[in-house]
Amino acid sequence: TVTILDAMGRMGRPRHPDILTPREWEVLALLRERLTNEDIASRLGITLDGAKYHVSQILSKLGFSTREEAAAWRPPEKQRWWMAWPVWARIIGAATIAAAVAGLAVLALGVVLRTRGDEEVPSLRDNALYGRIVYLAPADHSQWIAPPEQLAEAGIVTTATPDQFRQAVTSDTAAIIIDRGWALQLDRGWVRSQYEQGVVIVGIGINMSEMPSVLGLSPVGISGDFGSYPESRRFYSLISKQPCGGGASQDYLDLHPQSQFNLLIHRMANDATLPNRGGEMLKAESQC
Repeated sequence: TVTILDAMGRMGRPRHPDILTPREWEVLALLRERLTNEDIASRLGITLDGAKYHVSQILSKLGFSTREEAAAWRPPEKQRWWMAWPVWARIIGAATIAAAVAGLAVLALGVVLRTRGDEEVPSLRDNALYGRIVYLAPADHSQWIAPPEQLAEAGIVTTATPDQFRQAVTSDTAAIIIDRGWALQLDRGWVRSQYEQGVVIVGIGINMSEMPSVLGLSPVGISGDFGSYPESRRFYSLISKQPCGGGASQDYLDLHPQSQFNLLIHRMANDATLPNRGGEMLKAESQC
């Protein structure tokens, strides 16, 4: 698989030696000011998609799933402890260091074998909606929002037909994910009733502007220009009915699949308004 960074390297742009590029450090600084993607784009004079891309890159490189985690992160200080060694100790330790390097290479190989591609798969079992998300997935597994094992780890119930989907959605369901290929086969009135009850609705491959025509949803209280994402890309639109108005977001799933999938889970949990299994609201009205 050729990544964006690989493609950039082939075009003659070398990878930046730092963990983040200079532009990404600028964006991280603005995240610490709690700026939105729109504000970041305006401040830096770039497009909204450009701002979203830089934020996604930061989350992916630092291994975080939320903007808040990235904003709170601080780079570790480099400690050159070996410089304190006397000259004789450095000479004697050369062979030991060489052996250590070989051992680290073996360890690194083990780490690579526990990853999928270039992305390490973190645990998703602690998410607030574990077991309460139902996904109506396409027949082609390559078009799923995440690999089957990752969906299972996140506690997402995967269904293969509209009938299975409706049977899987219960009063305990907090979010439903609908692939565009199945959308027109669903009863719009039923989808609307789920939305009215506070269930988060996620449309895969459905632009925000298409929600009324494809799913029969006309959410109110939602502001922002979400634009139109191309059909050739994997993306989602998310809407929810909240006590203080509507919640909405739209993003890609194929730039950095691991971090963007984590971000989708976070957004669904953040927008859910149904009570959790302990009876407490996942999103309190006092947050309005």
